[in-house]
Amino acid sequence: MPVLVTASQLELHGDDLADWGFRPGAKEEGTCHLRGRMLSTANEVKTGIWECTPGAFDVLNRPNVESIVIIKGKVKLTDLSTGAEKVLGAGDCAVLEFGSSVKWEILETTRKFFVVAPVQTSSL
Repeated sequence: MPVLVTASQLELHGDDLADWGFRPGAKEEGTCHLRGRMLSTANEVKTGIWECTPGAFDVLNRPNVESIVIIKGKVKLTDLSTGAEKVLGAGDCAVLEFGSSVKWEILETTRKFFVVAPVQTSSL
């Protein structure tokens, strides 16, 4: 297992992403086409690049924690418990907490860098 995993500008902005099909649960059929590339899955933590075409979907009762950095595009995230909305664009970051329910509205084809980590149930 490599000690250091890096992603160059070409990897972040290039076109070398795998076809991941359509997002299950998309609000309209034929929307939210996904592409991506996994950079690491070590220690149950998933790190990679994710891209989605315009459309909308909900992530209900998130079973993990996800940290994201938007590389390009525009997405509106709505907290389904409060109705609070936030539009994110290139350079913006967000943390999606365990148990949260969020509506994703992909306003422009969006590419993000993500880290998805399982929730630790034991105390330190």
